[in-house]
Amino acid sequence: MSRRLIALLILTVTVLTACGRVQSTKPAAAGYLLFLEEGFTNGGQQITVRDSGTGKIQRQLPIGTAAPDWSRYYTVTPLSGSARLTAIDPGSGQTLAQTTIPAGYALPNFGYAGTSAGLSPNGQWLALASQGKHAGSGLVTNFLVGASSLSDPFLSVQVDGDFSFDALSNDGRSLYLIQKMSDPNHYQVRLYDISARSLVAQPVVDKREPDEPMEGIRGDSVADPNSNQVFTVYVRDRGPFIHALPLLNQPFAWCVDLPSKGGSDIEEQFQWSMAIARQGGPVYLVNTSLGMVAELTTGTPPAIARTKPVALNPDGKPFAALVTDAEAKGPRIGGAALSADGRTLFAVGETGLVAIDTATLKVRVRILSGEAVDSIRLSSDGRWLYAAGAENSDLWQIDPETGTVRGQVKGVTQPWALLWAEPTP
Repeated sequence: MSRRLIALLILTVTVLTACGRVQSTKPAAAGYLLFLEEGFTNGGQQITVRDSGTGKIQRQLPIGTAAPDWSRYYTVTPLSGSARLTAIDPGSGQTLAQTTIPAGYALPNFGYAGTSAGLSPNGQWLALASQGKHAGSGLVTNFLVGASSLSDPFLSVQVDGDFSFDALSNDGRSLYLIQKMSDPNHYQVRLYDISARSLVAQPVVDKREPDEPMEGIRGDSVADPNSNQVFTVYVRDRGPFIHALPLLNQPFAWCVDLPSKGGSDIEEQFQWSMAIARQGGPVYLVNTSLGMVAELTTGTPPAIARTKPVALNPDGKPFAALVTDAEAKGPRIGGAALSADGRTLFAVGETGLVAIDTATLKVRVRILSGEAVDSIRLSSDGRWLYAAGAENSDLWQIDPETGTVRGQVKGVTQPWALLWAEPTP
């Protein structure tokens, strides 16, 4: 059973430094809002917003879609015969805009816990989807696409077949969709040209392997903040790969294989976590189970530039013996983070976390060794690194420059996913 679902038997509050474990009740520094998923009683349907200094809950948000900088947060509320799409400021809870949409539409969901999707990488365009319905001779899927400001009416898109949202370009003209095939293990990526109001006939394929069938289950994903490009890990029996999708209104993509031990260990493949600097640059990937870090260049085509083994399990325990597992069949939320200057990659290990020098891909320092850590997140100003551990209801505040644990956020209950951290408005 996944750590996200198990009942926790031991409740302790400890702080670990790079030098070892010490008991501490020092509170975390104040002045930050932390957005996280915690506890198991709400079924992952709410996001808790806590004050870093007091640990008190400031507000709770329903699961929705956050802008890349969390300046806006979108939710859909069903009404009688319609629905309300609302944009709020998640920091203050203030409603920024809202509009009425037809009933049956929802923000896209990639099928695992965490915030939903639907925004372009620049946050300026938004897509919603409805479940496929039978009409005439087959299945029909509908989408709504419009400005994320909610200032104009949304455009209605209808496609024949069973489709789901994949990505939306920064100009709002290209809607990328996943088309489910008759074989449940295979799919196609398709491009809908919104300006032409039509589905491009040719599926989106890798130019180098145009006949390679697409298959796999979606894992972690990041978007390049400086370009129309989205990188997603897919896991499959033949081994994991990165699907690099340029959002350029053209039906092509790049597929880049990732290191693996061979075989079909899906749980192990789901351990790939991704991070990219806010100013762009290479994508870094780390796999807790493999003990491997990789660097992906984001040019045309993208490629794995470097790989290096990293000792993410200094205690010598086998992966299968740890409380951490991947039976949730989904990627870890917040498994990796880059420092503000891009020089340090932080990664969740099988216990604790490590700081990796991006120049050498070598471990610079170990933090919280021996402690169960589920998720990490760098604050939006780069001042603090936060680490959450559900097993003992821990939420640590760490100085990313030194790896020193500054203190703990009090009052949290089994926090298993850190989604965002920002200075208090």
